[in-house]
Parts: sequence; structure tokens; C-alpha cells
Amino acid sequence: MVLVVLLSAAVGGVALGGTAAALDPGAGATYPLTPSSDTLGTFVYVVRPGDSVAENGIKEITLDAGPNADVSNVTDDDVFIAVRGGQRIEIAENNTDIVDVANISVSPNQAGDEVTITLPRPVQPQFASDSPNTGAEVAVKVGNFTTPDRPGSHSVNATFATASGSSDGPTSVSYSTTAPELSMNSQNLSQFSDQQSINVSASVPGGGYVGLFTTASNGSPGELIGSTDVATATSSQQYSIDVSGNVTESQQLMAVAYSETNGRSASLRENQTFDPSDDERLRTNGTLVNATANVSTLDVDGRVEAGGEYAQGARLYFPQGEPDTNYQVRSVEDGELGSAATQFQTGANDTTILDTSDLSEGQYAITRIADDSLVSLDNDSTTSAQDDSILITGQQATTQANTTNASDGAATDTGATATASSGEGDTATDGNASGNGSANASDNGSGTDTSSSGPGFGIAVAVVALLGAALLVTRRNR
Repeated sequence: MVLVVLLSAAVGGVALGGTAAALDPGAGATYPLTPSSDTLGTFVYVVRPGDSVAENGIKEITLDAGPNADVSNVTDDDVFIAVRGGQRIEIAENNTDIVDVANISVSPNQAGDEVTITLPRPVQPQFASDSPNTGAEVAVKVGNFTTPDRPGSHSVNATFATASGSSDGPTSVSYSTTAPELSMNSQNLSQFSDQQSINVSASVPGGGYVGLFTTASNGSPGELIGSTDVATATSSQQYSIDVSGNVTESQQLMAVAYSETNGRSASLRENQTFDPSDDERLRTNGTLVNATANVSTLDVDGRVEAGGEYAQGARLYFPQGEPDTNYQVRSVEDGELGSAATQFQTGANDTTILDTSDLSEGQYAITRIADDSLVSLDNDSTTSAQDDSILITGQQATTQANTTNASDGAATDTGATATASSGEGDTATDGNASGNGSANASDNGSGTDTSSSGPGFGIAVAVVALLGAALLVTRRNR
């Protein structure tokens, strides 16, 4: 990170007032705007005609950050100075095309609350010839500036000194910090969906990113599966992170807050994109800002697909239906529809889970009860009993469903409870703001039992209205 000192023409025609050695205050801010974090601090002061450094040039700048901030880690490379008035002069440790004065020296004091920046030679601020009394701004940007551990308003005092020892200041500017927020509730999604998303609630004051990771065995972030930009607002907002194709089983996911490491100004940072290898994981009080939650996929053995072969007793996801519609599973014999083996009903969102426990070994197709029309299982131009059928083998499915409760924790206090809604339309069970919650689920069917109206209605066909109701699906340990 970089410490920048920027000197520029102050905006507005403020008349020269006070005595020499005044050094007027400008403004202050850090990025990110978080407490107990390593930040890029920006502290602006105004030099006017009559000040000591206006006459004899700036040789030293001393910043007093106060007892609750820490500048002990600031180095020469963290300093950049730009003088902006009638003429722009830029100063830094390393010489580049834009640097006019190189080889500065930075010396923190032993207490770590004060740092002195020594320039290789005096630099005299230049004032606009048509309005010299507007002065010149000096904006000091301090990399590795550690903010106080409590959110609120803080101040930094600056003293500008000449080579002869005369000085202007001390003058104080203030800045504010706000605690970040990050939470994620337990959620459901379908592993068969082409569009998967996970909802998080986040605030990275000053702007940044949230990366979504799998959780490694040691509890640290694992593989990155999605990310989102986070606005500069200090209040928490809802974000939907696209994870399409990256979640194929029930697991715990971890959201991690990041700050942008490139760009000395907000306008430059706005043009950056998330790079987990370069951007910095946000920490407050040394603790990673993160949240974890369980994500539950469908408790099934597979998806109903044309030509698919399934063991007897397999639980199959059926997405080819219409809302609240009755269907029957019919045998296929010599390419023709045979007798009905069982019946089921879809939920309001077109889908259900079909339990094949009571289907004998053989070939089956699915028809609509209302008009006896055949359901296309592959959505191609050819629909026939032979083409759109499944095969139940003689093998018995041996998996055993269990309810899984994983502990959801978060490394930061995250505020209010939020309800998260998945991209597939199902609303997750509310957890607390830290993502604490359990993915308790049941197999209670939402379909209507019509056992008196036809063959198979008395046998076990599990009908669950998926992704359209506030119901978590039981997950299986495999």
C-alpha cells in the first residue's frame, strides 16, 4: 500500500485569513473505512501565502495519528506526495515518469503513533497566479495506516516544517470508520439448475468485494466459486452471487470480504475488478471478515432423463412437468405404453421427487393423467414411449437419507437477521446474522394423496414441492 501526499489548489476562493504558520484543515478518509484495519489513509491540509512553508518550502511533514491509531508499519515505499497548485509536483520514494522528486525518508516514532516524512529537498507549493489566496492542498495518503479499533470519528494532526526549522501547524483533520458486515443464511439450490446463486448480506465501507468459497477441512477458505462487487455504502446491502455449475452437493460455504489493492483514489478503484490473488482479505482486529452457512442441494440419486437407468428405490428429480399437474408412470412394452404402475403430482413450481421403490424392473414412460399425453423427457422434436422412457434395473438402491446439521459460524459480528432467497425460487430457513442455522429438512410431500382414484396411488411415491416453498430438503451423507 502507498502513502500519498497530494498538494493541490484548494477549491473555492477562500480569503487569506489568520496569521502565518496557520496551515488550514482540509479533509480526511481511509480506505477501507473500517476499524482496526490496515488502510490507505488520506489526510488533506491547505497551505496559503504567508505560511512558513509557502515562503521556504516543505522539508518535513509530521503526522500525529493519536494513541489509538498505528503508523509503526509505514515505510518509505508507502509514501507518495503530489503538490497541486499553480504547478503540480509529485514526490515519492521511487523515481518514475510522474515523480518529480524521489528518495523520501519515513520515520515512525517508537510509540507508533507519529510518523515524520522527510523530503530530499524543500518543495515550495505553487499558487495559482490569478487566485493565490485559494492556497494549495496537501493531501497525505498513508499506506499501512492502521485505524483505531473502535468505529467512530478520529483525527490526524499535521505539522509542516521548513529546512530552517520554522513550522506550520499542528492542524487537525478528521476521518470516520464503520464496522464491516457480512452474513449468509442457510440456503437451498438445485444441483441440476443451469442458474445457481447464493445470497449474502454485506457492507465493506468504502467498497470492495465478497468472494464465495468452499470450506476447507481446516475451516479456511477453499476453492473460489463466485464473487460480487460490494458498493461503497457503510450500511449492509443484499447481493446475489452467481455460482452456476459450481455447487453439486450439500456443503458449507464461506463468504470472505476483500478490499481493492490497486488505485490511490476511489475513482481509480472503481475501474478495478476482483482478483483474489492480488486483492486483500479484509481483517478487523486481526480477524478475517467472513461468514459461513450450509447450502443444501436436492436429496436425490439422479434426474429423470430419457434413456436413464436407475436402481430400484432411487429418488429421482423430475423437472419436466407443469405446475400442480397429475402424472402417471406407465410401463413400456415393445415400444408401446402399457399399464400404469403409479401416479404422482408436481408442485406449484413444476417439479417433484419421484421415489421408485415400488417400480418393478423394467422400462417406463410418464404421461399426463388429464389427457394421457406423453411427457417428453429430452425436449427434442421426437416424443415416443421408446424415446422418452427410463429403465429401472434390478439393482436395489442402498443409500440412506439422514438429516445433516452443520455448525454455521462467522468470524465477525454481523448485525440483523436476513431472509435469503435462492435463484431457484425457494426461500431458505432464516438463520441468525452470522449465518448460524441448521439445514433441518423433511420429506413431507406436498402432493395430494388420491389413493382411491387409480392404480399406484396407495404406494409410496414421495411428492415434494421443490424450490417453491420454504422447505429444506433432507440431505444425505454418502
